[in-house]
Amino acid sequence: MLDKIMVLGKLKWNFSCLMTPVKVFPIPGRKDMNTRRERVPESLLNLAIVLILAGPIWAESRTTDFKDGGSVALIEKAYAEGRLSLGDKVFHELQAAMAPQDLPTSLRANVPALIKCGSPYVDAAISNWKILSTDQQTLAAQYLARPSLDSVYIPPSQAFAIHYSLAGNDAVPPEDLNMNNLPDYVERIGEYVDSVYFFYHGILGYLPHPRDNDSLYDIYLLKIGAYGVTVPETPADSAWDDYSSYIQIHCTFANFPPNDDPEGDVIGAQKVTCAHEYYHATQMAYNTHMEAWWRESAAVYFEEVSFPEVNDNYGYLPSFFNYPDTFLTSTGYHMYGSFIWPEFLAAKYGLNMLRTITEEERYYLVLPAIDSALAPLDETVKRIFPEFTVWNYFTGTRAGGESYDSAIYYPLAPLDRTLVAPFGAVAPVYPPDGLATNYIVAYPESGPNGLLKINFDGSNTVEWGFSYVTFKQGVTDIHAGCTVDGQGRTSCGIYDIALYDSVLFVPAVISQWLNNNQYAFSTVINPFGDADGNGSLNILDVSYIINYLYHFGAAPKYNIYMGDANCNGVINILDVSYIINYLYRSGPTPCLYRP
Repeated sequence: MLDKIMVLGKLKWNFSCLMTPVKVFPIPGRKDMNTRRERVPESLLNLAIVLILAGPIWAESRTTDFKDGGSVALIEKAYAEGRLSLGDKVFHELQAAMAPQDLPTSLRANVPALIKCGSPYVDAAISNWKILSTDQQTLAAQYLARPSLDSVYIPPSQAFAIHYSLAGNDAVPPEDLNMNNLPDYVERIGEYVDSVYFFYHGILGYLPHPRDNDSLYDIYLLKIGAYGVTVPETPADSAWDDYSSYIQIHCTFANFPPNDDPEGDVIGAQKVTCAHEYYHATQMAYNTHMEAWWRESAAVYFEEVSFPEVNDNYGYLPSFFNYPDTFLTSTGYHMYGSFIWPEFLAAKYGLNMLRTITEEERYYLVLPAIDSALAPLDETVKRIFPEFTVWNYFTGTRAGGESYDSAIYYPLAPLDRTLVAPFGAVAPVYPPDGLATNYIVAYPESGPNGLLKINFDGSNTVEWGFSYVTFKQGVTDIHAGCTVDGQGRTSCGIYDIALYDSVLFVPAVISQWLNNNQYAFSTVINPFGDADGNGSLNILDVSYIINYLYHFGAAPKYNIYMGDANCNGVINILDVSYIINYLYRSGPTPCLYRP
């Protein structure tokens, strides 16, 4: 049985102590959000407002993630179909990560399981311990207890003890090219973990990992079902939720997915796993129970920062980019592709921003922690999220302008719709969840020109951002935000729409909660000279311009040049005369002879 002991006001988990069942409470922490495509433990009920609107739908198909196979997928399917209880699901997923040889035959996949990190399954098992059966608790305690291996290597930093075996199921490859009586595989683990140790603490200034009963951090090389796993153990002595821990890393990485490391796939896997799992150990110096999606996405990003030649993280990008309408905070494989979010934050504000966020996580959940870190810059998550969504459009063949350094190698996000502007009211094909978006491309139709007025009305149960991007003869102009009111509505405009080849519209939910958020979106053409923005040209526009010119009235709506009826680049009394001439003396159409 997993024993829970109160130590300095925190929970101490003693995995080596098997006892009769006792009442065990879950570790405190926010529940993960559920999405319509994923089932996760302790999902929140998501609400949606149903809005049915007619409109042409030309939506791009969405590719299936290549990681849909594996034992975890079989377990999730069995749970969704009611063949497994929640406790069974949690237990078997822990098995899949840490002891795949113990899985029931029916839950063993024909294709190799790809588990990036076993830590989320460890957390799920601890949090749901009381619903595991007695036999499951006994086995889970064995999986989580420190293993006993026959050899140990202390690398040059003198900060780690790397435990390994030379024979048996957990044997490391015996290759020893430098003939120093130490397997090269083990020696490389020492080299790579030393590298990230000095990088995280010596260069970036993170707190050191909390120590256990000696000065060495223990890493065990085992034949597990994941790249690696970091297991929390004992509360440390800080006022916040820090814990000591140990790491398990796969002992061979045989038949793991390929990567781009010039030294080979196995070496690449060793590098990124050391970076990933030791970043988890470092995170536990601040908050052991930080939200899984951020913990994993940040750890994946530090793989890229620590060992940029490997690019193992590129394999997770489809699970993010294929689903722009899915919660940023989703778990599953999506959270590994979500390393794009910490990459965005680092690209805009510097790598130290991520350490500052981690420091704030001692006291806050992750999104308030990010807000706290951004506060000195007068920024918030809600303010910068629309820009993030625009960056995510400009990848692959669309790459260019302000975006990620490696954007050309990232997948394309699919379009929710392709339309011809102006268009009547349409609803989303894939309604966006909290902190998610749609991409809509429109091509101006040939016909009357003027200002393309954007009418957007989103569900008022969430907060919205709205951006658009114009494309003209290879020139891209990004408008990162139309003002959206508290009811989810915005009206803005694109002047002289006929000049553009196409327009990208990016509605985004900038608040965290609720899924399948609906909106109604339409566009109309306002004629040149329509200064009051009511959609028609009449004597009221004459009055509006005179009031603007001579009585300190408001500027023409949506674009100041909507008052420039003769299109000479200046708004003056000649524009008033031009509109009167058009309305009452059969004069030329406004802007008929524009440059």
